[in-house]
Amino acid sequence: MISLQQIHRFFYRLSLTAILLIIVIFSFGAEKSWATMPINQLMHSPQPQIAIMNRIDAMSKDVEGKAQEAIGNLTGDPKNQMMGKAKQVQSQAMNAAEDVKDSTELKGRAKAVAKNLEGKAQEMKGNITDNTQDKMMGKAKQAESQARNLAEDIKDVFR
Repeated sequence: MISLQQIHRFFYRLSLTAILLIIVIFSFGAEKSWATMPINQLMHSPQPQIAIMNRIDAMSKDVEGKAQEAIGNLTGDPKNQMMGKAKQVQSQAMNAAEDVKDSTELKGRAKAVAKNLEGKAQEMKGNITDNTQDKMMGKAKQAESQARNLAEDIKDVFR
């Protein structure tokens, strides 16, 4: 007899596979995608490896969130649904921060804004999942953002 847990695992793996397949088909075929760049151009590109890794982390968080939400929808589990949505929101915040980094040179206040957004997203994830570590890390990032803003205020005074 097939148990509910086996069905849950099957749909979880099936949805993850489908989502990853869709991402590979639609994202990596883009003209400006880092995956299509020749290796020598990628190594000498102005975008640092950390930024690429941040994009990959955001994409994987989004995939994970969509899969978890789909599982929650299939099983009717509201906790999985909410955690999946929280991961998707965190992914959007990470992508927004990377977009800001890509469009401008992050100096001073822009770094503070990006760090603040990242902290708020992580704190919100911690509130939804009731994870105290995420809550504390989110608050720490927001405090770092405030410190950066204070440093910029001090710089403005001396200018």
